[in-house]
Amino acid sequence: MTETTTLEGNAFSRFMASGWGRLIRAGMGVTIILCGLFAIGGGIGLAVAAFGLLPIASGVFNLCPIAPAWGGHFFGARYCPSRRAK
Repeated sequence: MTETTTLEGNAFSRFMASGWGRLIRAGMGVTIILCGLFAIGGGIGLAVAAFGLLPIASGVFNLCPIAPAWGGHFFGARYCPSRRAK
């Protein structure tokens, strides 16, 4: 069974699946972690820092946990033309 890939979805979904979008998600995750550890501190800061791992993981693995809410794909690779089935 082959998995078909499409370029459908809105411009934001396609951008977030691109290399720059993935880099931005990872950068946001690092920023959240640093804010949690150094600006907030304590137990709440650790919780915020732990939450910062989510955007990093979603950027590294090219996943978008909130895209299905607006009809997009959970797997960002479905927007990448290089991965389309031939």
